[in-house]
Amino acid sequence: MSDIDKILRLMSSDALEVRMAAAIVLGELRAKGPHVADALAGALDGGSAPLQGRALIALARTGARRAVPKILPLLGAREDDVRQAAIAAMISVGDAALPVIRERMTHATPDEKRSIDAILAALGGKDAFHVLLNGLGAGDGEAAKAAAIAVRQCVRDADPRQRRSYFVETKRFLEETTKHGGSSAVLAAGVKILGFLEDDEAIPTLLAFAKSGRNEPVIRQEAIIALRFLLGETRDGGKKRGRAPPGKGRTLGAVVAALIDAAEDPDPALAKTALHTLASVRIPGDAARRLERLVHHPDIERARLALEMLAQQDGEEPARVLVGVLASTKDRRRAEIAAACLLTREGNAHAGTVGSAPVRPEAIAPLARALVDSTDADRAWLLRSVLRPSAKQIPRATRKNILEAGLQRLAGGIDSWEPLVATVRDADAGAAVEGLRALAQRMAKKNPSRSIAALRALCRSEACSDDDRYALAAAELALGPRDTRASARAADESLRLFGALVDRGTDIAARLRKDRSVDLEHLYYVGFHFSEQGSPLGEELLRTVAERGGRAKIARMARSKLELSRKDDAGSS
Repeated sequence: MSDIDKILRLMSSDALEVRMAAAIVLGELRAKGPHVADALAGALDGGSAPLQGRALIALARTGARRAVPKILPLLGAREDDVRQAAIAAMISVGDAALPVIRERMTHATPDEKRSIDAILAALGGKDAFHVLLNGLGAGDGEAAKAAAIAVRQCVRDADPRQRRSYFVETKRFLEETTKHGGSSAVLAAGVKILGFLEDDEAIPTLLAFAKSGRNEPVIRQEAIIALRFLLGETRDGGKKRGRAPPGKGRTLGAVVAALIDAAEDPDPALAKTALHTLASVRIPGDAARRLERLVHHPDIERARLALEMLAQQDGEEPARVLVGVLASTKDRRRAEIAAACLLTREGNAHAGTVGSAPVRPEAIAPLARALVDSTDADRAWLLRSVLRPSAKQIPRATRKNILEAGLQRLAGGIDSWEPLVATVRDADAGAAVEGLRALAQRMAKKNPSRSIAALRALCRSEACSDDDRYALAAAELALGPRDTRASARAADESLRLFGALVDRGTDIAARLRKDRSVDLEHLYYVGFHFSEQGSPLGEELLRTVAERGGRAKIARMARSKLELSRKDDAGSS
């Protein structure tokens, strides 16, 4: 009796541990022969999962072909280790197992179906691939999806010639399934497999399945994911971004159009898939107009992804679309996203925020145009804030247009003038000051309130002069109430401005005496205020009023105030 025969006798032992040990030894020795296969197959009938697992492992090493009828039921075993061992045993049989598997697929349970798919994927080859494809419709939607996923390993291990044959087979399968009205789940699984094959010639077929119409969302979604495989990363990790379909296939622009159409679909899962695929593709410049539909989509998340895609594109058209959103949307969040997308990539990379980081150069011109076109003050201020860090890059001619538009609005009493002038001040403070100064002079008699508005804006600039400050103080004085009560004088802007000029060393008394627009009542009011403040300016101005006024009431009031001030001074001393 040989050693193998002695071990085989142990397979009939009443002790489970002995039978398990015998199965392990037979597998390790890779014992061959019908009697070995029969003994191990017999161990599969016992119902003991530990013994079944050891016997299946041994069969995979010693030869499992004779035991196939008893292995098949274990493909659906509840125990995962038994099921995996049964799969391995069937794989060891090779292509000889295909006829049995093909027959079993027609009435296999879902668990068995998944195991069979794994076997076919591992076997590979044209025949196994054919059986796997034909079995897609044997189960439910989840089973078809699982089968398609199982194919991926089969495809990865295939050589170029095999991969090509898989492509032809899959394309034929999809055509036949579509022709005979196959289920959406089966078609979706076939499309998924087509994507795994990463064959450029699949793009027209995938594009057809990605379009709306008779295609269900689940099919369109798989087609879009498959396009991502073809237009995104290569198998070796390189990039295919922007590669157009070869030959007479669809252009990249047509693919992008189909993806944008899907991104607008009511089905959120389909839309999200389309957007993520778009993000993996270099979108051609002429597609910016198509993306413009998405940036206004009611779903802010879809709009955000579209805006971020535009931010990755160079050129004037994407910048124009982004500026258009910023200039028109009523959605604050959408405007914030668009503004951030206008920043230079360097600004974004360094956590730049709107108003503190420069915008991309090609966005400067459309931002300037949008600023001039904006009639809403709040929107104009937002545009100015975005443009501010890049204001000095605005071309001189464009600055001139912005300033002219701002000054025209100021002269016409339109509220949105100030952001325009502020933008020019950011770019060239001198030019803004000159423009405001000229406007203030023109409007001084025609419309004093508009003149004051121009002077106020002028004096907010570091480029303004003391003459400008005096002009503003005098203009404020001319239109002020001249109420001598302390509470009223405390709120008088002209008095504050005169005080600031005094502190700067300006001879206000001399300026006021020479100013033909300032009458005795103005002089008395300013003199009264500064007299109350204990400033020499007050006495000087009151004395001027007393001298110039003669017997007029205002002169008598000035003399009375001077006398009262002297008495107060004498009493305090």
